[in-house]
Formats: sequence, structure tokens, C-alpha cells
Amino acid sequence: MSLQPGQTTLARPVSKAGTGLHTGRRSSLTLLPAAPHAGIVFIGGSGAEIPATAEQVVDTRRCTTLGRGRVRVMTVEHVLSALYGMGVDNVRIEVQGEEIPACDGSAQEWVELIRRAGLRLLEAPREMLALKEAVWVTEGDSWGIAAPAPRLTLAVGVDYGDAVVGRQTVWLPVTATRYARELAPARTFGFQHEVETLLAAGLARGGTSENAIVVRRDGYSAPLRFPDEIVRHKAMDALGDLALCGGRLRAHVALVRPSHRLTTKLALALRQAGRIV
Repeated sequence: MSLQPGQTTLARPVSKAGTGLHTGRRSSLTLLPAAPHAGIVFIGGSGAEIPATAEQVVDTRRCTTLGRGRVRVMTVEHVLSALYGMGVDNVRIEVQGEEIPACDGSAQEWVELIRRAGLRLLEAPREMLALKEAVWVTEGDSWGIAAPAPRLTLAVGVDYGDAVVGRQTVWLPVTATRYARELAPARTFGFQHEVETLLAAGLARGGTSENAIVVRRDGYSAPLRFPDEIVRHKAMDALGDLALCGGRLRAHVALVRPSHRLTTKLALALRQAGRIV
């Protein structure tokens, strides 16, 4: 499945149900075809529409939450990452519940769902977000920069001061083929010493050995899909947050120790500094 020169949507509706990683509650969603220039829009159970743009971010604690009024949708980053990575420009996402299903903790099942639906080319030019100059954001000891480029490339580095994870880096041009093969399968992770803190904060209640890797002092809780699966997951997450810029990015993006707070902040800065071409 390759990116098309024009805008795309899904060829038919597809649905998936599951349990939320943080709420631990059952939820479901349906991806629906949408018209040109509609963008990506979440539709809550009340019918409230939440555009998938950086201005709608209301929480970034361990996931990205979008909201409008009293309606909230948690953990949107994996499905947004898959939609961007696989080249879907316009889709309506009907959500029943508070949170997007965790699936296996990666974006792989969303890629499979998109492939099952297929893409439909629309009679409208694709909206590309271009930069005149570099955009830079920081958040504590994390930073991100986006510089003008003909197409999107993504470089991510992490260092948690942990002997098991160590320092990891990944770089790749973002194409549908490389996204599906090299980023989408990377799973959610957490450190063993964080578990009690997360539960006390009302998070990770749906975390299991089926949808998350735990980093222990003596190794990982499950066999890895990549030797550097941790940084690949961070890159996959980051792409979902960057999708909130609202266009196909023409930029080289570099992120060091990224968090949802940092990458959604960068997405907002890109919306403000970029121009649609």
C-alpha cells in the first residue's frame, strides 16, 4: 500500500473492540470513510465531534487525550499513527467508550484493519504542511526539532538511565511500507518501578502481559520483536502525536527523550508555523 498523490479515505467501514490500556474498560470504534478535506475526526458516544488537531489535546499523562467540552477520548496516538503511516487523510472515527482499545499495545492491529478496509483515492490534492524554517520545542530535558524537507523523516533517541534499555536510536523515512514493517509492531512498555505510581494515578489499569512490555531490573517481561523495540515504540507514538498537525508533513523531525507532552507541543508549533501547499 503506497501513498497516493491525492487525498485518501477508507474504501469501506471497519470496526474493532477491545480493552483500554489505562481505563481497563471495554470500548470499540468504527473507522468510516470521509469526504475530501474532512481530516480525521473522532465522534464520541454522545455524537460530539473532536477534530484530531493539536488544539484539542487536553491531557498528555502517559497517553494523548483529545477533548471537546465534556467529551474525552483517551489514547488516540496508536490509531492516529497507523492512519498517518498508512496514508489515510480523511476518516471519521466513531468511539463507544472513553478510550481507544489497546489491542496488543502496538499499532499493528490498526494497520491490519486499515488494510482490510482498503484505501480510496479522492479527487482532491493532498494537503502538505511545509515549513519555511526550523521549528524547535523543549520540555524539561526533552527536545524536538522539525526542519524543512521534501518529505517526512523521523529520528528518535531515548535514554532512561536504565541498564536494560540503554541508549537507543532509530531513523527512517516515513513510508507506508517501512512504517508497517519497522514501527507499527513495536509495543507499549513501562518500567517495573513505575507500576504502583501509574495505578495510583488511575492509569495502566488495563495493562497486561498481552498488551505491554515491562522493563525489569533483570530484563524484559516478554521476548522483543526488535532489539530496539523501546525506541521504535516511542517513534510510533510520536508519529501519532505529530499527525495532530493536520497535514502531511514535509520535514526532517528529530526527537530526543520524547514524551506525549513534547510531541503534541511540537504538533501545535507546526500548525502555527507551517503552511499548507
